[in-house]
Amino acid sequence: MTIPEQTVCATPGAFEPVGTGLNVYVSPDAVEGRAQWLDTPEDVISFVESGEDVSDVIVIARGGTTTFLSMALNAGVRGVITLQGAPESHLGILSREYGIPCIMSVAFDKGVRTARGEIIPADGVRVRMDLTSRPTGTVSVETGAPVDDTPTTDSPPAMTAEQLAQIQLLLNKFQGEVPRGREGHEVMVARQGSAVLDLDDTSMNRELTVDEVNDVLHYLVWNEWDALAARATEGESGLIPRQEYEAMGIMDSWFHHPEWLRVIQDHVGADGISAIATRAHREIGTKINMLHIWACASAPSFGRGIALELGLHDYDYRTRRITEAMSTVRRLYRGLWGSGPMFASMRDYQAPILDPSWIARFESDRIALSDDRGRSTFQRFNGALELLGFLVHFDNRLGLGDSGPYPTADGGFVIVRDLFINEPAYPWSDTTAGLPYAVTIAMFFAGDTDLETKVFDLSTMFTEPSNYLPHVTGVAVYAREKFDTPIDQLRTLSLEDMAQLRAEAETKSEALYKRIAVMSQQEKVMAGAVVYASGFLLPFARAAGIYDDLVRDHGFMSIHPVVEACHDRIVGGVASEMIPRLFLTGSWANDVPPHSSDTVSTMPDEFEVLQAIRTRGFATVEQISISSGIPAERVREVVAASEEKGFVKQRTGRINGASLTPVGRARLLLVTEAAVTADQHAAITSAYAVFLGPNRAFKAIASSWQMDQDLTTTLGSLPPVHHDVAAVIAQAATAQPRFGLYRQRLDHAFEQFRNGNTDALARPMVESYHDIWMELHEDLLATLGRARTDHDE
Repeated sequence: MTIPEQTVCATPGAFEPVGTGLNVYVSPDAVEGRAQWLDTPEDVISFVESGEDVSDVIVIARGGTTTFLSMALNAGVRGVITLQGAPESHLGILSREYGIPCIMSVAFDKGVRTARGEIIPADGVRVRMDLTSRPTGTVSVETGAPVDDTPTTDSPPAMTAEQLAQIQLLLNKFQGEVPRGREGHEVMVARQGSAVLDLDDTSMNRELTVDEVNDVLHYLVWNEWDALAARATEGESGLIPRQEYEAMGIMDSWFHHPEWLRVIQDHVGADGISAIATRAHREIGTKINMLHIWACASAPSFGRGIALELGLHDYDYRTRRITEAMSTVRRLYRGLWGSGPMFASMRDYQAPILDPSWIARFESDRIALSDDRGRSTFQRFNGALELLGFLVHFDNRLGLGDSGPYPTADGGFVIVRDLFINEPAYPWSDTTAGLPYAVTIAMFFAGDTDLETKVFDLSTMFTEPSNYLPHVTGVAVYAREKFDTPIDQLRTLSLEDMAQLRAEAETKSEALYKRIAVMSQQEKVMAGAVVYASGFLLPFARAAGIYDDLVRDHGFMSIHPVVEACHDRIVGGVASEMIPRLFLTGSWANDVPPHSSDTVSTMPDEFEVLQAIRTRGFATVEQISISSGIPAERVREVVAASEEKGFVKQRTGRINGASLTPVGRARLLLVTEAAVTADQHAAITSAYAVFLGPNRAFKAIASSWQMDQDLTTTLGSLPPVHHDVAAVIAQAATAQPRFGLYRQRLDHAFEQFRNGNTDALARPMVESYHDIWMELHEDLLATLGRARTDHDE
């Protein structure tokens, strides 16, 4: 940050307000501490490992995500202030669990500047947080604290008052019309044209109609907004690129979930799907919960919305998959609830899923929180493990599962929380080895409490007042060592056990934080996307006993090639703009049309032109025409249309030509599905297997030529290879006649070389034999959808 050269000494004991924001929870006492700005993960690590006492520090960070500040939260900072985010964000949730005062989305009007030009209090000045009311909290600093009022010239243009008002309206009412909570639920139910949200339907084994699926989507899009609208302004994370991996993961859900759900249902049957979900009644410490089922309902359609935004396909592309997937998800809901409404928002935000026998067990194992020591032990334990669950799951809620309230005999109630802190499906869980898979906490509340609870379909509880911890009168806590540990082998934890496990969790959390911090941006995005898309279905794949089959045969725990191809476009600004917009407007929930097409619709010659650009990497119109056999004028038309759609980028000037954009590469993968039938794919696969032999031989010839330029030896060894590759081309051309063009081009280059033009063998960028050979190799791989490996050399 920049500090003025002439620093003004602060006046001890005197404070002046410098900013307001959103208060996470109410506290009657003001909180004071010295300010510390944390901008990067390295800043956080250095801060915690400095050896200084951090209990008097109020940390200031940019975003409202949890994981960036995880080490600071575990270290026991005095308070948290953010420039972005909302109390319902993950950081807001964790600040509440730790009991750490937090004010979010603070707009400072006085202070010094960060490297980005944001205004914040200077490091080391005394800061006071006024937490006495909600929703607004006030931040004050010592009078005379350093100020930098230098104008900035690189700040983005501020939104107009009209734009701000529009965003505020969308945050407060769905599509500017429908409110949150019970009132909004009534509005959305009144709009239903069917009884699809009623799980008492006796014909659960039938497939839903298109109209029924659209009814589910119409309610679901409001339901998601209702649960998450306040988190839409969460902002960026300094550790994990949340919006980027969310966009990738949600999009992957569209391309993968329907297939995975079909495979699971084919294996266990329609009734078996419901039976899997009934385990939520009998088990604690299981991810078979509301959140995972809800994600299977919403994520594929949201991902479809992203694909449509990118222009990858038409509205009718494989929409039958949505009806099939939603039918399967509805059976999961039937197993979860048994009967009645489909969503917790339809049940007055009450989710008492466990069998009543569990409540009796919790009561028998109950530990009273009758003194400050016991309450502090529990609170730090709960916070540390919840934070680790978020970190293991890349800053999303898959590591958390709340249910309840469950009434107790004394007139009170219980909220049950599952925390998943050691998920072996993820490679980075080697840092959490030795910890239980899950810890379950049953929290008891007295009957005379004025606490109001809501449990949302995301398996997350929110309360009013927001800080529920002082109302917890007792707890029962259990550890489940593995995801499949029998319930009769649960370990009951004492307060001493909690203190020990909390210390272990904090140590593991620090190791995991450092592990993630050194990952590249792309590694983080891809890892987070896998957690999202595959993580949603993980418990159902395990319960069906086909986890390994899905990994081996159906791309489970990996990203779909179409989605992976879009990576650079997604992280290049699309995610940060698109995800909040689709979410706030509800425009991700596109209706399912009555007709479904198995392949994308394409313009004439689109496949041939895009494939030629793909195999060459960068090509002029004339080169594309040579590779595709399509007249140059038609190539020019297709390239122009593809550029307009964002699939192709053209360069003009001294060097001119076209290349595929990331979305263009994704589009080509879908177009290839339409252009290459299963039989053609099989024939080209067979041809490619034969190609690898002459490919090795030609590589040896080209290498020898580069070394010694021995014309006689080369002219002697090249003809047999040329003959063999001609046979390969003939085989591939029976499936796709365009491959025959390679025979003509190779023949011409071969004749040029034999007639004395030595450049015609291996000189790059001159349509040499080597150029054409490499293009053929790349074309075969691209047509088959294969990435090049050592085996392909």
